[in-house]
Amino acid sequence: MKLRTVASLLFALALTACGGHSSSLSSEVITSSSSESSFSFTTSDSASETSLPSSTSSSATSSILPEVKPYEGYYNSLTTWTNGEDLKQKLYDISHSTYHPLNYTNPNYQTNINADHSYNDFEFLDVIYSEDDVFKTETNKGWQREHAFCASLMCGSLTADAVKRVGRATDFHNLLAASASANSSRGNKNYGNADETNSYYQNRTTDNGRDGYSFDPVNFEPGDRDKGRVARAIFYMAMMYKNDEVDEVNGITMKGLRVVEDPVTYVQGENGAFAIGNLSTLLEWNKKYPVDYLEMQHNISVYKDINAIDGYAQGNRNPFVDYPSLVDYVYGEHKDTAGSLSSCTATESIINCEISNTEFSHYALKEAKRAYAPGEQISNNDYKIVKILNNYTYSEISEGYTNSLANHTFSTNDGESIVANISVGTQNIPYRITLNPLASCSTGEVTLSTTGISSSKPSVDQNVTFDGIDFIFNFNTTYVRNISTGGITFGSGNNSLTKLTIKTKNSYKIDAAYIKAFVGNVNSSYRLTIKVGDETILNTTTVDNKDVAKVYGASRNVTLEGQLTYIFEGSSSLKINSVAFNIINA
Repeated sequence: MKLRTVASLLFALALTACGGHSSSLSSEVITSSSSESSFSFTTSDSASETSLPSSTSSSATSSILPEVKPYEGYYNSLTTWTNGEDLKQKLYDISHSTYHPLNYTNPNYQTNINADHSYNDFEFLDVIYSEDDVFKTETNKGWQREHAFCASLMCGSLTADAVKRVGRATDFHNLLAASASANSSRGNKNYGNADETNSYYQNRTTDNGRDGYSFDPVNFEPGDRDKGRVARAIFYMAMMYKNDEVDEVNGITMKGLRVVEDPVTYVQGENGAFAIGNLSTLLEWNKKYPVDYLEMQHNISVYKDINAIDGYAQGNRNPFVDYPSLVDYVYGEHKDTAGSLSSCTATESIINCEISNTEFSHYALKEAKRAYAPGEQISNNDYKIVKILNNYTYSEISEGYTNSLANHTFSTNDGESIVANISVGTQNIPYRITLNPLASCSTGEVTLSTTGISSSKPSVDQNVTFDGIDFIFNFNTTYVRNISTGGITFGSGNNSLTKLTIKTKNSYKIDAAYIKAFVGNVNSSYRLTIKVGDETILNTTTVDNKDVAKVYGASRNVTLEGQLTYIFEGSSSLKINSVAFNIINA
């Protein structure tokens, strides 16, 4: 089970001057680039740091604490407010003053890869609704971007149309890396406590022990570690987009967003409700489940990380991540109460929530080679180890660590994957490696695309060339699309594929052949046969529950001669990334 170190003690502490609700996080963060670890905090028991008195008196505390500018002074303009609506407007003004909306489809997944990478590996994502980390390139079927405030309810149109316009549907404080299968189960349900007595209730945590969610027809309930995060994302959206907007792209007037008590249903073809439930549950989740390291990482990254395509960061913060106690002042029991941000930060009577900018946090793996062919060895130049500080900055280290697979020669006996353990200090970092026999073949890994393939010719042989190798494709679907990470999708739920054949035009002498593929529908299956001439070298039925690409094939001790043929049968949708085979020239 992965770590999700939660700063649980912070926000359970009462603040007298803030009406007795949970405390918040006051931090001076510099840049985003990290992962998960416990924060370093100063308590009143620490003799070596500035101590906080036990008194809850604002004046007593203020005379001892130095003046600080939390979050680099981002909230300097926020001093006092008269009630929740006044506070919401002031947060709105601050949030919009530096806001630059980002695109959704281009550069697509880059922002979440930066914002949601896992504790000790920059290239794996700590996705919500699952205990499994997912590699960054396993998009769509491994992980997707989840709209916490779902697109249909906040925009009046489904995601594909909503994201054509930058703004509320492309706000990355609301877009979280999520388990693809869980995202499908969530759909456009409200967040709430799922009803166990409902006949349609499902608990995926008990189903397989890895996912973290349950649902009924109306409510979707994340696991405990994700509840606070989605609640604060939704409260942010209802503040950030509280005003009506005109979506000229889709011809819709989008009303200001609201968080309401009763569940909201989206009816396709009608404008959205521009609201989501359930308010009391989300308020409870905000109080009960405090901000953790990864939620703050996401907040900082969206605020600061420049997007390579757009050329800028989104540029604003989620104030409810920075100050969870403000949720109650805007939406909860204190919404009719005046307040002061300075008193909320200066009267934390038990713990100083200022993040240390210089203290060590942890180590992480970065820019690692992930696939090795049989016969290769790991080199120290194949990966980087970085030292991360509590302010999310990091620097590369060149010594002081060991690799459990140093000098190991990979072979087919290692199976499909293997884990090297990097030991640095008291920390162990798993270095997850895929064995890639395609790379050891003489053809190399030949990535497929739709170039030269016509979707209007089902069940007709089509000649196409990839990397200098002539192939013949035959498939019985008109749904043919490129995969963004390389490869081709054949078939869909409405335009199914039942058989696909990929054959080399020429005959070869071959002793190994492989293909990287996965099904397009969750829990679907297919039969894969690989033949050289009339000789079958692989015949297997595959049920692909993970919905990510896997390598299938075999190496033979004898040389076979003939046309190489890959035959898929059974799945209504299939994705082929690449093929490879080893040609014997003798």
